[in-house]
Amino acid sequence: MPIETSCVAVARPSGDDRQWTRVCRAVAGAAVLVLAACAQSGPGVPGSKPPVAAQSFDDGVDSLTAALLAGAQRDPADHATRRILVVDPLIDRGTGNQVVATRRMADRMIARVREQTPSIEPRPFTAENLDQKPLLLVGSITAVAGPGSVPPVTSRRPTVYRIWASLSDLRTGKIIAKEMAWVRADGVDMSPTEFFRASPAWAADPAMVAYLKTCGGNPGEPVDPTYLNGVKANAATAEGIQAYENGRPLEALVALTAAEHLAGGDQIRVHNGLYLTNLALGRTDVAEAEFGRMIDAGLDQGKLAVKLVFKPASVQFWPERAISGPYPMWLRQIAAHAAERSACLRIIGHTSPTGAPEINDVLSKRRAEFVRATLIRRAPQLRPRTQALGRGSSEPIVGSGRDDATDVLDRRVEFAPSNCVRTGL
Repeated sequence: MPIETSCVAVARPSGDDRQWTRVCRAVAGAAVLVLAACAQSGPGVPGSKPPVAAQSFDDGVDSLTAALLAGAQRDPADHATRRILVVDPLIDRGTGNQVVATRRMADRMIARVREQTPSIEPRPFTAENLDQKPLLLVGSITAVAGPGSVPPVTSRRPTVYRIWASLSDLRTGKIIAKEMAWVRADGVDMSPTEFFRASPAWAADPAMVAYLKTCGGNPGEPVDPTYLNGVKANAATAEGIQAYENGRPLEALVALTAAEHLAGGDQIRVHNGLYLTNLALGRTDVAEAEFGRMIDAGLDQGKLAVKLVFKPASVQFWPERAISGPYPMWLRQIAAHAAERSACLRIIGHTSPTGAPEINDVLSKRRAEFVRATLIRRAPQLRPRTQALGRGSSEPIVGSGRDDATDVLDRRVEFAPSNCVRTGL
C-alpha cells in the first residue's frame, strides 16, 4: 500500500479533508526521506557514518571515504566548480613508513572520490598542483585494542586497526573534515614498501610529527604550521620515493635533492633516499657521505635508530651480505661522526616481544655492548663517552612479534647523545 494511501485510510478527526490530505502528503514525503537515508547506511555510501564495529579493510576504507566527503565543510561555491585534490602519501602511525596497507588505502580512497564526487578531481601530489591551493588528504593507520578504541597499542598480533584521514583546504589553511573507521587485521598488510624496507635509519623527526598532527586535527582548526611549511618538500620527497621504487634512481636523486633544499626538507626519509639512490647509481663514496649526514641529522634530533639485524638469540650480525654487507661502513660513519661531537653517546639495544622478557633484556644489552665495542675499535676516544644499555622488548614501535620485515624497527639499535656531565660518563 502506498504511504499516502495508508495515511489517508487511517482514522482521523473530523474536519477539512483537503487539509488532512496535505498533512498526509507531507508525512509521506518525510517518510520517503527517512527510508532513503536508511537505504544509505551501508559501507561506502555517501552520507553514511563509518560503523564502530570492525569491518573488512575495503569496506572500512569505503565508509571512511564516504563520511569524509559528506562531512567536509566546503565552501558552497566549490560545488559548482571543480576542485583539485592531492594526497600526501598515507603512513603508519608508529613508524611513519608507507606500508602496503596505506598504499592500498590511498588508492581505494582516490577511486571512491572519482566515483562519488564529480566536483573533486584527484591529481598527483606535486609542487605545481600545490600551487593551485587544492584540497589535501592525509591519513594513517594504527593497531588498537578493539573496535571503537582510539589509543594505539603495541600488542602481539593485533586483531583490529583504526584507520583515519583528514581533508584540508589549502585556500583557507584549515582542516575541513576528519573521519575514522575500524578494520579487521586479517585484511591489513603492514609490510613496509620497498623504499622504507631498504632505508637503513629511522627517527621520529618533526616532519613525521607534523603530518600526524594534521591527520588528527579537527574540522575548523588550522593545518599544523610545520606541516604546511614543509608540504612542498613532502611532495618532492614523494616523487623521489616513487621514482626509486619504479627503478629510476637518477630521477629519484634529482627529486630528493630538490626536497632537501626546500623548507622542511631536512627529513630522515630524505637522507635515507639520498643514501639509497647514490648507492643504486654506484656512487659508493657519495652514498657513504650521505649516510654520515644522516647520522648527524638523527643525532641533532636527539635519537637515531639504525636497522642492524642480528642472528636470532645472538650478538652476531645476520650473515647474508645482502643484509649486513653495508654494516661495516655504517658503523665506521657512526664512530667517526660520534667522535667529532663533544657529547656522550648512549647505545641502546632493543628486541621484539618474542621470547621471555628477562632473556630479551640481557640479549638487547649484549647487542648494544657488541656495537659499542665495534665503535671503540674504530674510534678509541669514544670509550669514556659511550654507554651500552638494553631495553629488551619494553619499548616496541610495532610490537607485533612477527620477527619479519614488518617489525624490524623493534629489533633496532638506537644512538642517543647525552650530556656527559649530567650522566657522569
